[in-house]
Amino acid sequence: MTTELATSRFFKIFIPAMIVYIAGSAGIRWSTDSGTLPAYALYALVLIPIVAIFVAFWAQWRFAMELDEFLRLIQIKGTLVGIACVIMIASGWGQMERLADVPRLPVFWLLPIFWAAQGLATTLISKREGVF
Repeated sequence: MTTELATSRFFKIFIPAMIVYIAGSAGIRWSTDSGTLPAYALYALVLIPIVAIFVAFWAQWRFAMELDEFLRLIQIKGTLVGIACVIMIASGWGQMERLADVPRLPVFWLLPIFWAAQGLATTLISKREGVF
């Protein structure tokens, strides 16, 4: 499979999954703020963004597996940088919350931080390796 076709297939799945994730998360937030739904319904609604996250990671996995070994390595390196950023932010901010009494960082933000770090790292690594 060509890289262009793999990229197109990835974005056809990833972008709708992220739209569902954002809409599902916003809907849950709106439902909890308005207090209109019982708790069991909110627990069921939480499955919407969870499934969207699974689909996005599945799309990322499939995309990486459809690339050649060199491009797959770049994707894996970018993913590792994203994971490292999330771990460092979660651990570092958690220590600051515990010791320095800084405001709480909602765990919700770790997923957007991961995707932003992963995307930026993959782009920078690709440019460094001469892919772009």
